[in-house]
Amino acid sequence: MQPNNTTNSINSTATINSDNTVNSTTTANAVANENLFGNEHTSTEATAITEPPKQQRIGKQQRKSDFAEFKATYLVPSKLSKRHPVNIDDSVWEKLERIARILGDRDTTVGSYINAILAEHLDIYGDDIEIWRKL
Repeated sequence: MQPNNTTNSINSTATINSDNTVNSTTTANAVANENLFGNEHTSTEATAITEPPKQQRIGKQQRKSDFAEFKATYLVPSKLSKRHPVNIDDSVWEKLERIARILGDRDTTVGSYINAILAEHLDIYGDDIEIWRKL
């Protein structure tokens, strides 16, 4: 009987801790729920419980390094020689335009940003696409 009492006390402690985690996460999201796109992201109880605790705090220097890498990969102004029109949803266009305008340099366009994203996508999935084509 003794081991069951220990197990019950552990389970009740875990329940209390998970409730505290949900409440603190919900409060934090209510304060800072706007992002670059102006939309809100709220956490549900399921995502708050399943998210692992953050192990390490990301420093300012690491964020700057990550941004420099992102900018060098995706926001490089490029001159497109043979351009083609592409139809995309208006909400997607607005998000891409906002990223290119705010994070990119003066000559960065939505077209060059989309071109960089698609080029990397094709590089990553090129081999898989070739295999799927042969199925």
